[in-house]
Amino acid sequence: MLTLRRVMQMFLLLAGAGPVAAEAPGSLPVPAALEPAVAFWERIYTEVGVDEGVIHDTDGQMRIIARIDVPRPPQWAARRNAIADALAHHRAALEAEGSPALAERLRFQGGLRQRFREGLERSGRWRPHIRAALAERGVPAALAALPHVESSFNPRARSHAGAAGLWQFTAGTGRRFLRIDPLIDERLDPWRSTTAAAALLAHNYAEIGHWPLAITAYNHGLNGMRRAVREVGSTQYMEIRETYEGARFGFSSKNFYPALIAAVRVDREAREHFPGLERDAAVEVMRVELPHYTPVDTLLAGLAVDRATLQRLNPALGPSVWDGRKFIPRGYGLVLPGADPLDWASALARLPGDRLYQSQRPSQAHLVQAGQTLSGIAARYGVDVATLMAANGIGDPRHLRAGQRLDLPLAGGNPQPVGRRHYEVRPGDTLGAIAMRHDVGTDQLMRLNELDHPDRIQAGQQLIVSRTASVAVVDMADEP
Repeated sequence: MLTLRRVMQMFLLLAGAGPVAAEAPGSLPVPAALEPAVAFWERIYTEVGVDEGVIHDTDGQMRIIARIDVPRPPQWAARRNAIADALAHHRAALEAEGSPALAERLRFQGGLRQRFREGLERSGRWRPHIRAALAERGVPAALAALPHVESSFNPRARSHAGAAGLWQFTAGTGRRFLRIDPLIDERLDPWRSTTAAAALLAHNYAEIGHWPLAITAYNHGLNGMRRAVREVGSTQYMEIRETYEGARFGFSSKNFYPALIAAVRVDREAREHFPGLERDAAVEVMRVELPHYTPVDTLLAGLAVDRATLQRLNPALGPSVWDGRKFIPRGYGLVLPGADPLDWASALARLPGDRLYQSQRPSQAHLVQAGQTLSGIAARYGVDVATLMAANGIGDPRHLRAGQRLDLPLAGGNPQPVGRRHYEVRPGDTLGAIAMRHDVGTDQLMRLNELDHPDRIQAGQQLIVSRTASVAVVDMADEP
């Protein structure tokens, strides 16, 4: 029976997207005229391998003209030549047949079968967090498949246009939600970037009112979609897709929504398309805010975690942090294995104060003068040549030019440490009185000085007294 509520839902759905033939999971409308494009992307994701591709028409039907073999990546030059030759051949044939318009519309699309399968496997690591973040913002659950289109669920993915991470934020858009600077690029943090993507999608929908347009705005930009609505005079997705002729509204923007719908369907039926597929287990992690500027080596020396694990869980930290030129900034939410039984917050609170700092390590640079060599500059500042080359992206030490600015890794002194302050025990002192005087706990003083009993101190003894800042544990499910 059709209830009033159901009638209203149907009306709103039809008003937003035109005649509807099907619905993608998560109530994303799929107009009937869009089905050929969706089917095209399903074939690309599930049938065509990375050593293949298709020559296809770019009109609404997305008709495939030919399927060709091409060299696999990273044989880019040979691959480009093969694609150019195939396009030229088919365009010439179509022009000879009297179909110049079709010849002009031809395009090559490489296969993505292997890449899509790898993305399905990786997706398991973050699915619970992605679903929770989308639900928190009222974003359709189907959009959990969006990283298939953007990055194949590779948190380190980068595009030629400068987009980065699981959700492929550009720096300009990313800075609205994330920290992006030479030390930290949260676009590469799969948890923080997921929260940001949910916020951006929710904002797009709040501004434009229709999910197909809000999703297309993720690729084309919200201002671009507003312009499209204004020029076409309609909020119907298919009308905009078929008639809008904006300079930047090209193949990628027109196919972003159908490519997503295809990804949703393939993800839903993953094992039918990819027999034997197993998704990776969800990554169990916790996040702990660092109260001080912290060298990576201090963490590695004081925590039961290896460099590879720390780096894998914290891809947002930049190269200058990992090679020691800079400290991990105060307030950074360090990601640590959540399944580990260790109490990470307590372990961080026990890190020695003389290896934690009150401010960031200062930057130093050298302006190359005529006649100077890299080895001479390295010797002058006491820096290893290889480290100096790595810090400045220099492949050949002979390619040095006057006026070039070199960053000097590990040059200069460290800033003031948080403290490894000492107190000389006086006659009559008790450990409790010393602890009260320096605003630390008696138990903490015993740990800092490796004392097994509070009464075993004597006059003249040097005690370490340092107030350790509290360490905040951030629940990953409640990320801002």
